[in-house]
Amino acid sequence: METKLKAEHHGMLNEGSENECHVFGYRTKRWRQVLCYLGYVLTLGLMRFLFYWKQEMYVWFVCNPCSLEEADVLLIKTTDEQKKCFTKKVKSFHVANLSHIAFLDTNTAEKQTSKELPVDTEHKCFQVRYMYVQKIRYIWNPFKGMFQKSGVLDYTHSCSDIHTKFGSGFSKEEQDSRRQICGSNSIEVEITPIWKLLFREIFNPVYCFEVYTLIIWFSAGYIEYSMAILILTILSIIATVTLLRMQSVKLHKMVEFHNNVMVSVLRKTGDIEEVQSQNLIPGDLIILPEKKMYLPCDAIQISGGCVINEGMLTGECVPVTKTPLPCVDNYIPWNIHTGENFKEHMLFCGTEVTKIKPDSDGLVKAVVLHTGFNTTKGDLVRSILYPKPIKLKLYRDVFWLMAALSLVSVFGLIYSVVVGALQAAPTKDLVLMAFIMLTCAVPVSLPPALAICILYSQNRLKKHGIFCISPDRISLCGQLNLICFDKTGTLTEEGLDLWGIVPTGENCFQEVHHFTSGCTLPWGPLLGAVASCHSLIVLDGKIHGDPLDFKMFEGSGWNIDDSQATCTVSGKCGSCVTVKPGSGSKVPVDGINILLQFPFSSAQQRMSVIAQIIGEERLTLFLKGAPEMVIRFCKPETVTPSFKNTLDYYTEQGFRVISLAYKYFELQENVSLHNLKREEVESDLIFLGFLIMENQLKPETKPVLQELNSANLRTVMLTGDNCKTACTVGMGSGMLRNTDTLFLLEATDPEGDTQPFINWQIVKRNKDNDTKINETTVNISCIDNDINFNTMQVELDYASSGKYDFTAKQNLPELMMPNVCLLPSAFAPSVDAVALNKTAEDIQCVAPWSHYVRQHKYHYAMTGKSYQTIKQYFPDLMPDILLNGTIFARMTPKQKSTIIEDLQNIDYYVGMCGDGANDCGALKAAHAGISLSELEASVASPFTSKITNITCMPILLKEGRNVFVTYVSLFKYMVMYAFIALICMYLMFWEQTLLGSNQYLMQDIAITIPLMLTMSMNGPAPKLAPYRPAGRLLLPPLLFSVLLHLCFTITVQMCAYFVLQQQPWFSRSDVFHACIPQNMSFGNETTPLVPDVSQNFFTTTCWIITGINLIIVEFVFSKGRPFRQPIYTNYIFSMFVVLQVAVYIFFLFADIESLYRTMKECILENRSLWLRIYKKFNCKYLSQFKELQKAMEMDNHPTVVQRKTTRTNMLRDKRSNQNSV
Repeated sequence: METKLKAEHHGMLNEGSENECHVFGYRTKRWRQVLCYLGYVLTLGLMRFLFYWKQEMYVWFVCNPCSLEEADVLLIKTTDEQKKCFTKKVKSFHVANLSHIAFLDTNTAEKQTSKELPVDTEHKCFQVRYMYVQKIRYIWNPFKGMFQKSGVLDYTHSCSDIHTKFGSGFSKEEQDSRRQICGSNSIEVEITPIWKLLFREIFNPVYCFEVYTLIIWFSAGYIEYSMAILILTILSIIATVTLLRMQSVKLHKMVEFHNNVMVSVLRKTGDIEEVQSQNLIPGDLIILPEKKMYLPCDAIQISGGCVINEGMLTGECVPVTKTPLPCVDNYIPWNIHTGENFKEHMLFCGTEVTKIKPDSDGLVKAVVLHTGFNTTKGDLVRSILYPKPIKLKLYRDVFWLMAALSLVSVFGLIYSVVVGALQAAPTKDLVLMAFIMLTCAVPVSLPPALAICILYSQNRLKKHGIFCISPDRISLCGQLNLICFDKTGTLTEEGLDLWGIVPTGENCFQEVHHFTSGCTLPWGPLLGAVASCHSLIVLDGKIHGDPLDFKMFEGSGWNIDDSQATCTVSGKCGSCVTVKPGSGSKVPVDGINILLQFPFSSAQQRMSVIAQIIGEERLTLFLKGAPEMVIRFCKPETVTPSFKNTLDYYTEQGFRVISLAYKYFELQENVSLHNLKREEVESDLIFLGFLIMENQLKPETKPVLQELNSANLRTVMLTGDNCKTACTVGMGSGMLRNTDTLFLLEATDPEGDTQPFINWQIVKRNKDNDTKINETTVNISCIDNDINFNTMQVELDYASSGKYDFTAKQNLPELMMPNVCLLPSAFAPSVDAVALNKTAEDIQCVAPWSHYVRQHKYHYAMTGKSYQTIKQYFPDLMPDILLNGTIFARMTPKQKSTIIEDLQNIDYYVGMCGDGANDCGALKAAHAGISLSELEASVASPFTSKITNITCMPILLKEGRNVFVTYVSLFKYMVMYAFIALICMYLMFWEQTLLGSNQYLMQDIAITIPLMLTMSMNGPAPKLAPYRPAGRLLLPPLLFSVLLHLCFTITVQMCAYFVLQQQPWFSRSDVFHACIPQNMSFGNETTPLVPDVSQNFFTTTCWIITGINLIIVEFVFSKGRPFRQPIYTNYIFSMFVVLQVAVYIFFLFADIESLYRTMKECILENRSLWLRIYKKFNCKYLSQFKELQKAMEMDNHPTVVQRKTTRTNMLRDKRSNQNSV
């Protein structure tokens, strides 16, 4: 029974995903709740604070474990490193009809099980239990005994299921019933009330301790400094709450429009009904309108076609053509059946429908797949609302430091109680001293000091056009050692520019054709390819499409006819796109009809079109793509011998090179144009030449990247753009040095009997390398189904040699580190290899390759899909990928966030700079993200820059390092301040005395408060140092620094304590002896001077020494270079330090009675010191009698001469009398 209860008590949420959680069921006991409320009262709310910080303790105290089915409270524990616990209440509602419950759609067998939903007999309906976790609704499924997501269409549906079950829509009753289960299709981000933000901020443990400390200080009569700390703390809380409120309002406005869209829904009856987008449910059949609209949900297109702008996902405003999901009758889930191409049928929430192509019934239909926060946009918003917590060693060090100081304060409490008891101190004084001792070790002035530091930093950033909504992240910028950049709009200008065309002729390349003003290509196949081999469309009179296609077509000087053209091929009429020469063009043709497109695929690295010149019968296939791919489909005799050298010449300069090819062909009888297979027509092509594109870098990009490289900061590119383009930008921007090598990795998922494998290809070689390698391709494949890496095949293709087939006999993990030619890391001295028809000397040509890779740095470039495949099937490669991956292309927003989190898991401090909505998740996941846009990305990003280039990144890094070092300096000062105060108090408690309130006030108001206000005014260093500041507090150099000052403090104060008692004028009771009269007359009254408990030689000595010690510490710990401006540039701080030294010297030597009375100070005997000083420097006294006394003591004064003569005569007479006797 207990085993069964234990099994039913625990469950999993999102099992197998990255959001996986453990769920435990509990049932509330009312009598325990009553005891809990009583505990709140008896502990004055402390118990409530404890349960607020530790929710699992509340559940254990109030509830009993039970099965998940009976639970009214759930304890949820994450499975990540944080192991965070939180509680959720289980709610319920009632439904009248079971047949419409969403999770019963695919599990008909489960309906026959003995389990049933709870029934409300009074209302004759069924109870459904649910909860919300991070905005997602989870419904209790009694048939599976688990909580499962609602608002999602089951992925087990096949293609035919999608068409048959949901192809005709729901009735109004079905939709209403299902909406109860699925919830509203809305992405609602409520504006957090100010009172709630204030509550969360105030009940932070740090502020709770401050409240406790201030209460003790107020009760001890220490009003002035307590008020100052209280005011600074309140201002800090107000500033934080204001920022959080602004961020909440901004996010609310960003998602608000999503919830107010009218959508056309097709009902089962065939009627089309306009409904609010909030009422959509998974399985609804929506009709896409002819006008533009933003999709309010994720959907699967089942009929017609449409063009979608997916800029929200990829950052590239490139229209994407969507095709309907095929109606295939099988039992394979639709997303598995469509494989890699499933996105071609999916419409994502937040993307824009720009154009539709209706089917035969004049409609474009789509089945709703996800609603609400389950959608793509909802997932993006959730990543902003619930970012993964950042685990920092600094925070851990602060915790241990505070814990150590707390132990010191506890020791102080014990010490004060023991000493007070031994000396029979009054109980009231004993208790007060004990509580004061608890407050001294942990510095309450630290949070306000850090808040002031952040305020100055924000103002400095604001002057540079950088705004911050998460001030805590500024200090993290000082620890960044890896910076990720988006490409388009961040490193480069928007789009590509056409640099020129290199045509071929007479079996060689001709002169470059530059598209200057009025200079167009002559008519021929090359111009036909440039004008027609693209996927551009016309929307609202403007041409839209891939930037590369747009620039290429723009260079042709032709126009796209936006009318719906029709053409006839083999007697069959169909629609087509027509391109025509420009008005000033002199070509002998009227235009070209584009009949069929084979779209671009990153896997195939090419696209092609079948076109027909107007007035001709023959058809023409134009193809463009990656040069290495295009020549595979060309006749060898048409490819020029200098192909490789010319290609290398342009790619090494950072250009993007596209190859063009064509062929004429006739369509056979009884063959439909749309039934042509790509493989059949893309063959025996004629090579036309190179299309040279350049992605213009922003002028600031290269110098900034050079500055970051000089500072030993690693840079990485995360882009949604094409991988080849990204590599070109990486090489041209300086992200890759000339001495570096770039490898392109293409990983393939397993298909059928084919194992997953990785293809390695050199994209850029070290220019200084003498080994000339024509092309190097390395294929790594899994041989066994259990992914046991036993064998790998390596194929090296050398220009001077033949082909080698290397079969490595070691296992893969070993090969990753030491092998010769499998991976570009370190290599072993020997290789197990067999040369094919080659001599032993030929194999030695591998040696330079080994030396080459050892000596030079290498980088990896890959797509997001390849990264996922490597992570899943080749986990042993991940450390190498994360350490050397530099260019990641075709990345989805989720993949960007994943890479950043993976880099953080190996202890990188990651920064992110981007400008698009697709960067939101990455900007939030990074330790410090800065947005170059004030739109969606700025909501997720802690920093927003009005500077629309990456020059903001070095500014942020410098300021972050400055703030971090200032943080450390403040920590060190505050720790030393606590120890100095404790040592002083230990000595005072031993003598049963305390410093006077004005003496405390002098230390705090005249030293600590000015330091808090001015120490952070130092600006950042003008240059990024090649190393970061130490990222931890508990490091030997920092601890040694504090320990050294602590030893110095103890030595000085103990020496002063013992030396004081050796002075001849020292007295424990008569503190006015030989200093001032014991009675002072004021008018006609005489007031006896009775020393206060805080007015004695001990307090005076400790106060002076403590004050000077604090001034020394604040000066020493205010560090300047290499991360901050020197201390002398902070004029106000320097002035305060000089003034503080002067004031304490004045207190030490001044002889003013009212000053002693005010400061509760005793006169320290220093008469002999002053006399020596006056005598040494021959100073004049202010009082006349003192001048006379000084003159009389001089050797040449008459009275002195007379005294000396008289004394001499007396001595002579005395001696003579003695002699006579």
